[in-house]
Amino acid sequence: SVCTMCQVNRLPFFINHFFDTYLLISEDTPVGTSVTQLLARDMDNDPLVFGVSGEEASRFFAVESDTGVVWLRQPLDREVQLSLPSVITRKVNIQVGDVNDNAPTFHNQPYSVRIPENTPVGTPIFIVNATDPDLGAGGSVLYSFQPPSEFFAIDSARGIVTVIRELDYEVTQAYQLVVNATDQDKTKPLSTLANLAIIITDVQDMDPIFVNLPYSTNIYEHSPPGTTVRMITAVDQDKGRPRGIGYTIVSGNTNSIFALDYISGALTLNGVLDRENPLYSHGFILTVKGTELYDDRTPSDASCITTFNILVIDINDNAPEFNSSEYSVAITELAQVGFALPLFIQVVDKDEVSPVEPTPTVPQGLHMSQLASLCHHC
Repeated sequence: SVCTMCQVNRLPFFINHFFDTYLLISEDTPVGTSVTQLLARDMDNDPLVFGVSGEEASRFFAVESDTGVVWLRQPLDREVQLSLPSVITRKVNIQVGDVNDNAPTFHNQPYSVRIPENTPVGTPIFIVNATDPDLGAGGSVLYSFQPPSEFFAIDSARGIVTVIRELDYEVTQAYQLVVNATDQDKTKPLSTLANLAIIITDVQDMDPIFVNLPYSTNIYEHSPPGTTVRMITAVDQDKGRPRGIGYTIVSGNTNSIFALDYISGALTLNGVLDRENPLYSHGFILTVKGTELYDDRTPSDASCITTFNILVIDINDNAPEFNSSEYSVAITELAQVGFALPLFIQVVDKDEVSPVEPTPTVPQGLHMSQLASLCHHC
């Protein structure tokens, strides 16, 4: 018998290289753009018709049936759809190429931290965190302050914020910093800003100071006990939670003539003040101390000291006094008129207001003849 060869219709095959690897399409490719052309060969030279199958592939791509040109139907987003499996008789893996279309995103906002004013230089106090879904340099984030800070630094790679200069609550109580996160894309870097609030808390690190200086003053002698001589006032320079002040006299309080109220700072007279008393005639040089108090009013180590003068003002409270209560002198009966008697009479007034000069005196109208009759025979 004679066997006749039968004609067999052979399958066409694609000759595009991406069927063995993948087809890369940039995510910012405009809709309607031709992304590739399908190339196929048929050994029987039959006409070929091209198409795409699969729900997801058909949603994003369309193929011209006679030319095999593939064009984009919808926008791509690599961060949403990394790859698209597409069946065009044979399966091809379409990779969505990344472009830097996402700015960094900060996490766990708002950013705020409280630190004491004595935080040492070099101490890490906070960490900011931002991520970028883009690939490569476009997904690498670096941090900076905008503008730079004199007191704080931020690690550009890790986002760690550290203290770089001593802080002082009495100068600045809070800092508002702006953190800039920028990706490292070479052609189109994108950035995002975030606010960082750094609140400084007070630490008791400053001594008190006296106010309304100087305290030098005058007081009249014989002022009633309890008379207010001066108000002594000191304040805590720590402004966050200032302490109360306790007042004491350190030196110069002769005979405890003054009293200083521990809490109010009122300096009052505590006894009889007589300027003619040698202890008081030259006034007083008082030294007082102000000490910060704990909540239970016990003294702390923080204190201040000041010294001032108190002058005692005289009043006319003393009568003049003779230098003797009785005077006597013996003279000869032959003494002539004008003869100088060996007699000295002095008057003293202890007050400063109108002192009496020492004056030798003879009773008015007393002549030598009268003196002679008054004196005993010598």
